Amino acid sequence: MVKLIQGITFILNDETVTTDVSPSLLVLDYLRQEKRLVGTKSGCKEGDCGACSVILGELDNDGLVSYRPMTSCLLPMGELNGKHLVSIEGLNMKKLSPVQSAMVDCGGTQCGYCTPGFVVCMTAGLMAPQIPLNKEGVLYAISGNLCRCTGYRSIKEAGMQSIDKLRDHLIDKERIAALVDAGALPDYFSEIPSRLKTLRADVSAEAESPNPRYVIAGGTDLYVQRGELIPDESVVLLNNRAKIPAAQIREDRLIVDARMTFETFGLDPLVQSYLGDIEAYNLLIASWPIRTRSTLGGNLCNGSPIADMTCLLLALETSIHLVDRAGSKRDLPLKDFYLGYKQLNKADDEIAFEISFPVFGESTFVNWEKVSKRAWLDIATVNSACKLTVESGEIVDAHLSLGGVAATPLYLEATSRFLRGQTLCSGVLSEALNIAQTEFEPISDVRGSARYKRLLARQLMAAHFAKLFPDTFSEEVLYATL
Repeated sequence: MVKLIQGITFILNDETVTTDVSPSLLVLDYLRQEKRLVGTKSGCKEGDCGACSVILGELDNDGLVSYRPMTSCLLPMGELNGKHLVSIEGLNMKKLSPVQSAMVDCGGTQCGYCTPGFVVCMTAGLMAPQIPLNKEGVLYAISGNLCRCTGYRSIKEAGMQSIDKLRDHLIDKERIAALVDAGALPDYFSEIPSRLKTLRADVSAEAESPNPRYVIAGGTDLYVQRGELIPDESVVLLNNRAKIPAAQIREDRLIVDARMTFETFGLDPLVQSYLGDIEAYNLLIASWPIRTRSTLGGNLCNGSPIADMTCLLLALETSIHLVDRAGSKRDLPLKDFYLGYKQLNKADDEIAFEISFPVFGESTFVNWEKVSKRAWLDIATVNSACKLTVESGEIVDAHLSLGGVAATPLYLEATSRFLRGQTLCSGVLSEALNIAQTEFEPISDVRGSARYKRLLARQLMAAHFAKLFPDTFSEEVLYATL
């Protein structure tokens, strides 16, 4: 029997807090309105600017605390139970931290509105063991932060200055303890693991509403669309259910929990063994704080025709696994999931609980391409993915997809069927590109004209072959097909 929770209990900076606010209230609004911690700024309220960034810590299996940056404008209060929430105020000490000092020394602030978010995310980057202590690590850490004043040079210099000062303290050491010893984090961080262990034992499970108005996983789409309405409605927070497992293989399929975030998916060793470029793809799809929230299932169920991960998963022959409120389950190919613009082959009480795709061998190649107005972290104008199995110069199997050219994410049935059994050569590619053009009718929108989208679709599909098979498709051969 599920025991009703008596409020939401967590550690806010150095204070253990219990509150009975709505579990779907945004952390941003709680910090500013309830706790008057106004260093966390309200900017876009869409997860795009990073001014409201916070750090969320959770006990891992080793008894340590793993910290991730998140935009508090997309984070519901109900997910804080038994965790450690760090706002900009929670990083303050008697003296400026190395990150704060570097922002001063390098002139990394002008109007100051974005500054707390940059400090929070730079600090989170130092706390995360997977992020390298170099320029690339700085860019990774601040990928979700926008500044309208500085031009970023001084901010990037501040990031490097803090790394240079701390690098020798951090190499080959547990990051949190090392940062505390180096005076880069307040002393209270050393006690957080033991405090969370005690807190977790005292926190009971939350009872779910039998008739929820909203079902929330990452919330990166839902809170943008209906953020002002959700706190007044009953919700189910999927991330409060059982712990999300790592990817696994069952019956020759790679299985992932639909709640898995983009960041976890990209770092999963089993996923990487099949999708070697997934980390590079992730860098183009979304910022670090958004990737720590965005879920695979949410991306699929949002139904956007330009969804990046959906495009890739379509080409991978993904199936989506659904369960309704009564526990009945059904599976269907992802290409059959989309019925029209934002229309899904899904009952109202069904949720996606897993997704899976067939495992494949060394003769199968995967690629994903995207064009957007900004080169990085922007909504796609057109995207495309392919999975090609090639043996002895013959295309044994083919699956191609496009996004941004139709009302739904598009699996290219005719083109994929044509390529199977064909020889890998320029003539076949040229014919495939022509067939693909017959499978969609794009419309003009703010991201580009219909004619431009047709051109992009052709070029991105050709780019798959050029990247995967450079010995067969030289630049000259490629240009001839276009």
